[in-house]
Amino acid sequence: MGIIERRIAENGSKLNGFPGLLFKAYLVAKRHEGYSDENRYAPFYVWENAQSMTAFLQSPAFKTLTQDFGWPQIDTWLALHIPCIDEIRNSPWLSITRHTIPPHSDLSLTAQDGDLSAWDVSRWQHLQADFGDAPQRGKENYRITYIASGAW
Repeated sequence: MGIIERRIAENGSKLNGFPGLLFKAYLVAKRHEGYSDENRYAPFYVWENAQSMTAFLQSPAFKTLTQDFGWPQIDTWLALHIPCIDEIRNSPWLSITRHTIPPHSDLSLTAQDGDLSAWDVSRWQHLQADFGDAPQRGKENYRITYIASGAW
């Protein structure tokens, strides 16, 4: 995890000002800190639109990332509710829950709880992400090591 954290410290700010990037939270979970069963790095991007994400995926920055770490699996979600950057800028934690959306559900009744709410319509899952001051019991928890944004 030390290599990942060093790269975040050295390179995280390089995405600041990227057009269409609402924010990227650099997320880290460490097994030995008691809130995760395993070490994990999870980049969490929120884009203004598909064109902005496409521009990033075609950029030299993404090419470098894939050369250094391999071809990533990218999960995409249909955002239902997104917090503004000022609401999350100083949050040290992100806690995530995922719930299966049963077949034939009335999607208009799906709760849009959390600071960020989204659907993965390829797997029929609902994602709820909450930014806060501490990890939340029973959720997938990550420490936010840096937040980049196209807004700064």
